[in-house]
Amino acid sequence: MLTLTSPAIEGSKELAQKYGKKIDNVSPPLVWNRAPVGTRSFALALVDKHPVAKGYVHWLVVNLDPGVTSLDEGAAEAMPAGAEQLKPYVGPFPPSGTHVYEFTVFALDVGTLDLPPGAGLDRFTEAVHKHLLASATLVGRFTNLETA
Repeated sequence: MLTLTSPAIEGSKELAQKYGKKIDNVSPPLVWNRAPVGTRSFALALVDKHPVAKGYVHWLVVNLDPGVTSLDEGAAEAMPAGAEQLKPYVGPFPPSGTHVYEFTVFALDVGTLDLPPGAGLDRFTEAVHKHLLASATLVGRFTNLETA
């Protein structure tokens, strides 16, 4: 079973402020393991699941090589070869309080997804689900300390 973890979200499940858009806007480290046999690429999504955010997309990545099983902190600034950011990383920035953010990695049976830069979540989801072998989701919270 595919798993997704991050040392940035362990324990309290609260993302550090440096990952927020208004602070350092640094993408957190992510690690995934146990991809199914036949995985030819990975895709990644980061979505704000708070009802007020209405599924705001913070990051969409496709065409991660099957040999890539982690992204270091700040990887959004220098993605692995071949990976494409359909939506570059934008850190959490809830208008108030605490929001829930879902990081999801998808194991796919194709080497590349042919999606244009800027493709939205609906197109991304449709393309991913046509080739999905497995997925894993990691949930983290982020609090806007300016409004908390």
